[in-house]
Amino acid sequence: MFNKSLVAGAMLALTPVVANAQALVDAKDPEVIASLIQDLGFKAEITTDNVGDPLIKSRSGGYNFNVFFYGCTDGANCRSIQFSASFDMDDGMSLTRAQDFNRDKRWIKVYLNDQSDPLVEMDYNMYGGVSVENFNDTFDWWTVMMDQFIEYIGF
Repeated sequence: MFNKSLVAGAMLALTPVVANAQALVDAKDPEVIASLIQDLGFKAEITTDNVGDPLIKSRSGGYNFNVFFYGCTDGANCRSIQFSASFDMDDGMSLTRAQDFNRDKRWIKVYLNDQSDPLVEMDYNMYGGVSVENFNDTFDWWTVMMDQFIEYIGF
């Protein structure tokens, strides 16, 4: 025989957990990610990259950026995404200047291509799901940091 008070107490203790449960989003469905980006006021065009994985093309502050999908199986069921933007500069960017930015900034990193043009990237592990609130906050960090980088290079 079980104790009804004990069962009732256990159910009451679990109520806040169930009440606070949120729908989680992950990188498995590019249309959901595109919709979240659009809900934040940005365009989001879904296409595929050169290996057949999903790719979202978007724009912030007048500058294009991409959302690449990684850890995919045959172009689906992806595990993570990466925000990425590149900038074609007349004289490129010095390695020292890129390293200084990387040292001072936490969320995005700068890389230089063969012409010393900068590329900024921010990885986001979505495996197992994240809340919409977390996605929105991470996306906000991406746009803020991209704007800071644009200001940093005077683009």
